[in-house]
Amino acid sequence: MALGSLRGALEQGLAPGRHLPVADIAAALKLSTSPVREALSRLCGEGLIEDRRGLGYFTRMAPQEDIVGLLELEAVHVRLAARAYPDPAPASGSDAVIEAWISRVMDGCDNQPLVESYERVHRRLCAMRRLNGPVNPDPACEIGDGLDAYYDRWRRASGSLSAQLRRLDPGPCEYTINIV
Repeated sequence: MALGSLRGALEQGLAPGRHLPVADIAAALKLSTSPVREALSRLCGEGLIEDRRGLGYFTRMAPQEDIVGLLELEAVHVRLAARAYPDPAPASGSDAVIEAWISRVMDGCDNQPLVESYERVHRRLCAMRRLNGPVNPDPACEIGDGLDAYYDRWRRASGSLSAQLRRLDPGPCEYTINIV
């Protein structure tokens, strides 16, 4: 319960650098602190949050280099899975078209470790993509197939996305309100 709830909150896009106080989360979920610590530790192991020794758990910061690295890693996962997929990548298209194709490719992939690794990377990018919204294709900048163009658009948007994440107002959220 704690893991699913925390994972959902992270996917909704908690602001980067936000402190995740164990006691407040446990109280909000009506659990003891043990399952919350276990869930936070697991999320830390997946790279979704950071454990700052002596300070607690925090949502990850998202510098541009990290975003670009995640995009490149996700692209490698998709290309590997696409090798066994019968339909080629769309020649061009909007984010929605490319993302639907990626979803079909990953759903049809038989390599479970590859799919699990893709899902971890994809989860980290999901909240950022929702925050930014779709990136409009620019025919003048499009190179390669639709998949190359899709990742190129997101790489070009990574700088502004990183800056936007740094400016997010942490504000109150259901897990970081001191209710004790």
